[in-house]
Amino acid sequence: MSRIAILALVLWVGTLGAAGYLFLNGYTAKGSDGREIVLLTPAERDQVLAEMRGLLEAVADITGALGRNDTQAVVELTKPVGMAAMAVESPALIAKLPLDFKAAGLQVHQGFDALGAAAGGGATAAALTAMLSEQLMVCTGCHASYQFSK
Repeated sequence: MSRIAILALVLWVGTLGAAGYLFLNGYTAKGSDGREIVLLTPAERDQVLAEMRGLLEAVADITGALGRNDTQAVVELTKPVGMAAMAVESPALIAKLPLDFKAAGLQVHQGFDALGAAAGGGATAAALTAMLSEQLMVCTGCHASYQFSK
């Protein structure tokens, strides 16, 4: 094997290794309060926080719909925060997020789809409220574990 081929192979393996490490661990530092600080650019931080605000607004609207026993509204309110929301995520941003954060995000988006499907399938407001509570537990667990750089 030529030296160029060996060098290319070493660079290729090194690049894959670095990409794999970044995908699993994200780009983080240890925070003074014990949480992991996810290191993002200001624009990326704004994007993540805007998505979180959107999720919280959806929870508020869904809670109101459940209080009115309006399950059809729950179906509609969950659509934009389900898996469809992940279609617009930046791969570069996702690469910076730790694997557990990515898994929690996936769980939240899938959970909103499940909530919408349950509402459309005739689940009671009490059952939907319990599902929404499970969603919020994922959110609070993530907030307890992570913060974002400023």
